Parts: sequence; C-alpha cells; structure tokens
Amino acid sequence: MRRRFALVFNSAAGSSHPRLLDRVLARLAVAGASVEKLDTSSAPDATNKVRKAAQVKTFDAVIAAGGDGTIRAVASGAAGTNLAVGIVPLGTGNVMKYEIGLSTGAANIAETLLNGPEINVRGGLVNGAPFFLMAGAGFDGGIVANLNQRIKRRLGRLAYAGPLFSALAKPPRMFDVEVDGAGYDVSWAIVSNASRYGGSFVLTRDTSIAREGLVAILVMGASRGEVLKAAFALGLGRLAHPATRPKGIVVLPATRVVMGRHIYVPLEVDGDEAGMTPAEITAEGPKLRLIVPAA
Repeated sequence: MRRRFALVFNSAAGSSHPRLLDRVLARLAVAGASVEKLDTSSAPDATNKVRKAAQVKTFDAVIAAGGDGTIRAVASGAAGTNLAVGIVPLGTGNVMKYEIGLSTGAANIAETLLNGPEINVRGGLVNGAPFFLMAGAGFDGGIVANLNQRIKRRLGRLAYAGPLFSALAKPPRMFDVEVDGAGYDVSWAIVSNASRYGGSFVLTRDTSIAREGLVAILVMGASRGEVLKAAFALGLGRLAHPATRPKGIVVLPATRVVMGRHIYVPLEVDGDEAGMTPAEITAEGPKLRLIVPAA
C-alpha cells in the first residue's frame, strides 16, 4: 500500500472543484497516508517540481489533481523515473480518466491511489516534449485556441460550443501532413497515443495508453460539411470502425508525423493550446508508471 504522496493541484481545472479532491484526501488520511502539496506556478514549474521529487525518492507516488493538461505536466516530470503517477480527475474532458476506467467516486479514487496496480505507459514526443494522449492540428487546434478558459471553468463542456460554431462558420484551412514519409493534404489531423478523445468519445481501437504505438487520424475533407461529418462520426464512435468510418478519413499506424511544416495551423496537445505548427511527433517518448484501477 502506498503511504507517502506528493500532490500537484490545478485550482483552475474544471468547473466544480475542489470538493472531490477534499473527499479523496480525507479518505487517504483515514487510511494513514500522508500528502504533501507541491506549490507550483505553471505547467513547466510542476514538471520541474515533480522531477525533483522523483530524485529525492521521498514519495511513493505523485497525485495529479486536475485535467489532462495537469496530468501531462506531472507525468512529464515523473516519466523515466520510478515515481508512480495517480490522478484525481478534476478537468472538463478527463480523457485519461476514461482511458484507464477510473470511477469519479472519492472512495474508488482513494483506493486506486493506495492499492491500484501500476502499468508502464510510453508517451510520444511533440517537438521534443512528452505527451501521453494526443496532439491535434487544424480544426480542433483552432477550437482549443479560441476557448475562453474562464467560461470553460464555469460552463464545462458547453464552453466549447462557441469556438466550435466559429470554426464551422468558415472554410477549413488545408495543411500538409507527413506520416512516416508519405504526404497528405488535410483539414484536421490527430495523432493519438490513446483510444479516447475529448472525454469519453471513442477515437480509435487501434491503440491505447496500455500498449505502445501511435495512430494518425487524417481528415481530408476540404469543406465545412465534410469536417462536420467527421466531427459527428467521432462523437458517435464511427471513426473507430472501418465499416462506419466516413469517406475521406484515413487512419494509419505512425512512428513519425510532421504536421503543418509548410502551412501553419493551430496545435493542441493533450487538450491544451500549444501554439502553431510545425509539429514533429514521434512514438519514442519516455515511459511512465501510471496507477490504474484494479479492474
């Protein structure tokens, strides 16, 4: 049983916190565990503090309390070390929560942190920096770039409606993508290390964080209607099956992807704004020890 935890808490994550975190911490205390909060001012600061915590070997695990961006910051610091990472999902989408099948109940989360098994997760690299879920460019990158974070904290997923309609109101911008040497012109590209997207939406059955390898999902559609069709197919889980996948969408295994080298478009990584392309993505990221539910 794990007894000594470091904690990184993103107070800006999600829309209804930190009540869940308080309940989890109370259950950890009842079980005799100690939790030390790491004071962090930014994602890079969180990465550095976690890396230092891993070096001193004082803790059994570090808890990432926040959304997928917080998890990425914590995981980037712990990756390549023996420090395990557990999560308390407080974000809006919480892709990682769905990816590992973690319940939102405080009792189950605390039990997972204390006694859950650990799996090795190999992330990818985007422009040399680790990521563990996905990187997207074009359509979804523009939505994330135009997202109002204050409205997101207040309204949750509803905050995406405005940026979504704004993106659909204008013709998609086509850009270049190279997958393992083969070139494509696309309006939307996702390179995923996970099976989920945007929360519980099933993106692909060709990979998951539990096994190594990336998948590139390329939307070739040059019209708003074709991009909207791809978005609906994603929401309905139809991209995950070749028989139900709309025409003009290609899903490929990938080891190296270069997005937007010649035409720059917005980029998102693990659900957070990441500036503009070009983005070089490879499958050889660091390994992470991730705490998951026993089931």
